[in-house]
Amino acid sequence: MSTTRYDTAPIGKVVEDADTGFLHVNDVPIARVGVFPYQKADGSIEMEAKLPQDLLADEAVSSANNKAVTDNHPSELVNTQNYAKYGKGITADNAHTDGDRVKVDMTITDPTLIKEIKDGKQELSIGFVTEVVPQSGSYQGMQYDSMQRNIQINHVAVVDRGRAGHSVRITGDSAIMTDKKELKGGKQHMETTKVMLDGANITVAAEDADTATKANSSIDSLKQQLAAAQAKVKDLQAQIEKANGSASDNKKAADSAQAKADSLDATVKELQAKLDNFKGDSIDKLAEARVALIAQAKPFVGDSFDFKGKSDKDIKIAAIKAKNDSFDEKEKSDDYINAFYDSMLAIADQPGVVGFTSIHKDGLDDLTKLAESRYHLNESTK
Repeated sequence: MSTTRYDTAPIGKVVEDADTGFLHVNDVPIARVGVFPYQKADGSIEMEAKLPQDLLADEAVSSANNKAVTDNHPSELVNTQNYAKYGKGITADNAHTDGDRVKVDMTITDPTLIKEIKDGKQELSIGFVTEVVPQSGSYQGMQYDSMQRNIQINHVAVVDRGRAGHSVRITGDSAIMTDKKELKGGKQHMETTKVMLDGANITVAAEDADTATKANSSIDSLKQQLAAAQAKVKDLQAQIEKANGSASDNKKAADSAQAKADSLDATVKELQAKLDNFKGDSIDKLAEARVALIAQAKPFVGDSFDFKGKSDKDIKIAAIKAKNDSFDEKEKSDDYINAFYDSMLAIADQPGVVGFTSIHKDGLDDLTKLAESRYHLNESTK
């Protein structure tokens, strides 16, 4: 069973042909390897992976060649029967990989779309068909629930730049992950992912995942060095105690052990200082995130809500229940609660991209129904 997806990236350098007026866009990143969140029709969140062996496979890369460029997403996949209706240009036959990305050139020939691009229509949204395989795993420290297999790009749509409340600037693979039915009322969803940092799962922008993963490696390395040094200190201290309890002829051995212990103690202090400095930066970031969370949640929970002593999870659940009192957090994972909260913020504060119906939060009494109507509704294609 295959599923249609739409991913978004920015238009790159545009060159206008002096003779024809056509626009040529070179080396456009249309997809990249990674783990991305998709919200389903029932409101659940699923992390789907584009793994190198799938996205960078020859079949997937070559599927970007000679494909239609459209003005917004059509309501159906593009083929020979409807190209005259939807086609506004075409991709070149030079699709290739660049690191973890797939890139291709394209030419836009439609005068109306050319004018829209010059007026600021500046994103490309990739429509593709994929087989979603329900197999969990981890890629570069990021957990996923399913894998996208047999990726086949169908068309590239030019859309207006989406407005996001978190300074989102989309590059490469999309921050907007949608199913086909979203064309009739969907909205963009910020591309985030889960990474492990110092023993805890945190949500970061997908483009920052590599940085977070490297930071996690630094923490692990420091902890290992610190633990090894502390073990040596403990062993030497035992030798000191044994030597101090012996006759005076063992004083030399005790002094030698003490000198080694003092040297290792300095190493421990140095490693601890490095770890503390790193955590200091993290604490600052956590404090900033806490202030931002309170500011986000206050419009939902009201000024009388007491944030003191509440965890981030408690605050998010309270905000969700303020909009949807039927929400039951029991047996819900932290990932699910975080994704539901992020979706609620996006629905409340952000308009949809061009071609999508914008629905505002006023008058809504069922957040789950709203999420179902605005986010990624599944539609299977053979």
